[in-house]
Amino acid sequence: MSRKLRILCLHGYRQSEVSFREKTGGLRKALKSLADFEFIRAPHSVHEEENSYSWFYSNPATHHILTYNCLDSSTEDPGFDDSVKYILHHISDNGPYDGVMAFSQGACLTSMLCTMKRTEPALSQLSFVMLFNGFRSRITKHDKYYTDLIDTVRSLHVYGETDEVIPLEMSEKLVSSFQNPIKFIHPGGHFVPSSAPVRKFCKEFLLEQIKLKHES
Repeated sequence: MSRKLRILCLHGYRQSEVSFREKTGGLRKALKSLADFEFIRAPHSVHEEENSYSWFYSNPATHHILTYNCLDSSTEDPGFDDSVKYILHHISDNGPYDGVMAFSQGACLTSMLCTMKRTEPALSQLSFVMLFNGFRSRITKHDKYYTDLIDTVRSLHVYGETDEVIPLEMSEKLVSSFQNPIKFIHPGGHFVPSSAPVRKFCKEFLLEQIKLKHES
């Protein structure tokens, strides 16, 4: 078997790299023989909340307090470009990475990075993504990232049928944006599950990625 995979991890809105590491502990323990997981923190703070960060916002930059709501059909995305630059620089300086594991807003951003892979050299070696409770951005400036079916990576999607933060249909819409996605719908809500079926599902996916990497 080849060396372990390197996976970059992007947290959700109002999380941090520390909290995401903690929330994925059970799943990572089951996958530690297959991959090394590296966590980074979004560059934007959430107003008056400690250890709470955002990759971008959905209300106008002219507002005194910037916030994010996945249901917003906004025309603006304050912080988005800075976050993309930050991630690309991190990958250039610390990569290469084989894949990305991301949650909620981080998964939303990752889906757009998959489209950017077509033109961004820093993303050229990403071959797969693992998206938990992901969704398509409703910000109109982001429509361009979903014009064509995303075929630049292999994708795994895990989400909960009782998620009260991200409506089920939003996660389903993201899944349909990828070519040949594989998905696991669990009975829970807005979290990264570590049940035996999910661990098995993710382990089999990573074993396949190692096999494909070895064959390439």
